[in-house]
Amino acid sequence: MTSSFFSDYLAYTSDSEVPTSFHRWSAIAGIGAILERNLYIPHGHSRIFPNPYLMLIGTAGTRKSTAIKLMKSILVKAGYTTISAERTSKEKFLLDLAGHDDDAPMGSGDDILTANLFGEDNECTHRPMFIGADEANDFFGIGNLEFLSILGSLWDWDGAPYANRIKTGKSVSIPNPTISILAGNTPTGFSLAFPSDILGQGFFSRLLLIYGEPNGVRITFPKTPDANETAHIVTSLQRIKSYHFGALDYTDTARALLEVIYKSTVPISDLRFDSYFNRRFTHLLKLCIICAAANLRKTIDEATVIEANTYL
Repeated sequence: MTSSFFSDYLAYTSDSEVPTSFHRWSAIAGIGAILERNLYIPHGHSRIFPNPYLMLIGTAGTRKSTAIKLMKSILVKAGYTTISAERTSKEKFLLDLAGHDDDAPMGSGDDILTANLFGEDNECTHRPMFIGADEANDFFGIGNLEFLSILGSLWDWDGAPYANRIKTGKSVSIPNPTISILAGNTPTGFSLAFPSDILGQGFFSRLLLIYGEPNGVRITFPKTPDANETAHIVTSLQRIKSYHFGALDYTDTARALLEVIYKSTVPISDLRFDSYFNRRFTHLLKLCIICAAANLRKTIDEATVIEANTYL
């Protein structure tokens, strides 16, 4: 029986000062990113995709950057190329997401000719982007509500191209933007960048905060991973991408279990979690897709739901 990508990845990263939870959620982010929009759950009039928004929270020295940079490098080795810059602006991010060539001015003859001949959606039906920001505040900025609002809107975007007018006065049109986020921050840095009075903003109901503490392990000379072990992880991630395509369905027991979870979950008394609670079930369904993919399952079964709900 094929082992789960999670068990393989945690074994691969076991000799580490990084908390296990950081490596696990980094693996979740990596799977969600590489699946792009190729795997989804039909949900009423919409679809749910596996792209997660995650932020690892821990004090300095919790090795958040180590976990994030490792997953970013694994994605690159697996052939994922659309990775955001470490520091950017709202305008530059949208241009990168749209695939705009820095060497060609907006609205240039080449751009217009390409659009007229082939149409905007000829090269791809969606635009993926993995944000791997081990220093979250460098990427998001301090209290940058406009940028956060855009990212919040893109979390579950589906259907018409996303259009936005940037400062130059030009418009960008992005077919089905598909964003995954794996960022890192300290509690102090988080409170500086995101004061409590903006936590009700829609972006934060879509962002999962993963808190971790130092695992107590001190490794003076970390070993270089065996090339075959790295190749196995990369190949496993590539297999996940190639194995899954289209809509996922539920088994009857999984559907019944999800209904119980949805209807019996009690709201968190802390008002700061209101917006998260309202989207918890969507987070759960995203995780169900990722857990099914990690285990190379073609349907969401009871074990998948239990695993996803346990992580959440």
